[in-house]
Amino acid sequence: MLAFLGPAWAAGSELILRDAQTGLALQGQVVMREVDESVVPVAHVIDRLLADRLQSEIMEVDARATLLADQPLAVRAEADGYRPLHAVLRPQALASGWTLMLDPETAHDAPKPHAAERLLVYGWVHDREDFEPVTGARVHVDHEVVEATSGADGYFELDIPAPAIVDHRPRPFELHVEHPDYPDWRRSGILAGAGSLSMQVGLGAEAPAAAHRVLADPDIGPEPTTLDDTQPVARELTGDEPPASVTVGFADAGCTETCGRPGCLNACAHSCVFSLETYTRRGVPNEWIGSWNADALAAGAVAYRSFGAWHAFNPLPEGDWDICSNACCQVNNDETQSGTDQAVARTVGLMLVRNDDVFRSEYSAQNNNLLGSRDCSNVDCDPGTGLCACGDGFAGSPSTDWPCLADPPSVGDSCFGHGRGMSQWGNQFWTLESEPKNWKQQLDHYYNADDGGDSDSLRTATISQVLVIDEVRVVPENVMPGEAFTIELDVRNLAVEAHEAVLIGASIRRAGGSFIDDSDNDQLLVLPAGASTQSRTFQVPGAAEWGVYELWVSLRIDVDGDGQISSDDLSQHQVMRSDAVVVGGGVFFDRFEKQ
Repeated sequence: MLAFLGPAWAAGSELILRDAQTGLALQGQVVMREVDESVVPVAHVIDRLLADRLQSEIMEVDARATLLADQPLAVRAEADGYRPLHAVLRPQALASGWTLMLDPETAHDAPKPHAAERLLVYGWVHDREDFEPVTGARVHVDHEVVEATSGADGYFELDIPAPAIVDHRPRPFELHVEHPDYPDWRRSGILAGAGSLSMQVGLGAEAPAAAHRVLADPDIGPEPTTLDDTQPVARELTGDEPPASVTVGFADAGCTETCGRPGCLNACAHSCVFSLETYTRRGVPNEWIGSWNADALAAGAVAYRSFGAWHAFNPLPEGDWDICSNACCQVNNDETQSGTDQAVARTVGLMLVRNDDVFRSEYSAQNNNLLGSRDCSNVDCDPGTGLCACGDGFAGSPSTDWPCLADPPSVGDSCFGHGRGMSQWGNQFWTLESEPKNWKQQLDHYYNADDGGDSDSLRTATISQVLVIDEVRVVPENVMPGEAFTIELDVRNLAVEAHEAVLIGASIRRAGGSFIDDSDNDQLLVLPAGASTQSRTFQVPGAAEWGVYELWVSLRIDVDGDGQISSDDLSQHQVMRSDAVVVGGGVFFDRFEKQ
């Protein structure tokens, strides 16, 4: 099968396979079948559909292929050494094609700067036409004399002093890439502090446009939206299950030139498909500031992921993509940073959910209800009177169902955006308070703090559950006081990547009695994507009474990073198994005490 038969307009629709980290071309195959509009980009749903080989086709792809189709397609893209990418492609009459970006099974480790307060800019240079590496490209920045040269695989590293931080953000700089066979490449307005910054540089044709950053320029404000948040999602899933991928509208097959919905800059001619986590990694440093504190960025990662996931289940109607790549939707390009990468890894798969559905988690730069010189599009602020509905020190837009919310760290900072959902500058300001809010607390604050109890309020979303306990076993089931038993758990991680800091907690108790904990054996582990079996030890105290005990087991995400279970951590799933353990011997028979 080389291509689906379809109408003549589809003859120009390209299907391109590339490495999501390097941007370089891949060889692989795409398994596909026609589906109806209700199918969603969730891995197990697509795998179930593609299991019927009589209904499925296989396309071999050597970097590029031609796809002829006029119906939605469920696809799984595969290449040696890469994770499968599951997606739903929806052909439109104006579609120029799709770029499928596959994640390597073993990602390239982000290099570290040579010293503290340095920034290591690294990446891969490729030809924009064939996505093959370009050797000998000269890479430098506008404010330093050092330079680097791309190698045979297109890779380069450039170690420079970290830009100075002024008013909570780094000074912007410009990256230059030059090669005698190509037009010069420039990207301006880059914001990156100490750490590492990864780029994909495509040479040839037009240079990529500068990134549009909501937070970089006080004269730029996020666009308000009128999309219906109550639009139903047609799927047989819980709201906690994240999509496997997001299809994003770009102006180019290189997935670097941002574009937007009609009427907001330019429409999008090409669609790029990313795993949900790669989409989030590419987006957070363009919507937040990568030098901000870790909890500010982690809160932003969940909001960004949730907004994109909602659109994966509720695609925009203008094109064959779910969401556009500029500030009309949320900005996305090839740039990733070490600080935001860590924030994505800490929160992998987590979204906001409301009414058992993924929540379209809006945010804007500064939601404080104080008019000033910035571009404030909050409909509850009146330029004529100079007043806002909630007042200084409060976030919100009540007429759009976002109730007023006390947000004291932003007092005196003028409104910059639409006022709905999370305040991005508020993220950073909360981490600087004498009693800072961690990322979990910030998400609860901005998205689940409706003190009035109004069920129609949009400030009633909660953090999703992506870690699930399916089965619990105890070995052995009979122990003496002072002995230990092993708890085995069959668990699932619904995210497409591993969770790096998961805690297994456990307690036992006799019916109606007090809980007995074993915090010394609380297990901190990396939980891989998909199904796995995990275990931990439970030490029964020597003074434990003889009897039959319940077992309570939980999975938690280590929010505070201390490796111990506390109220600051995010509880994901807790189960109780009755009559799980018998402590003692001699007076028991078939788990019942002798009379």
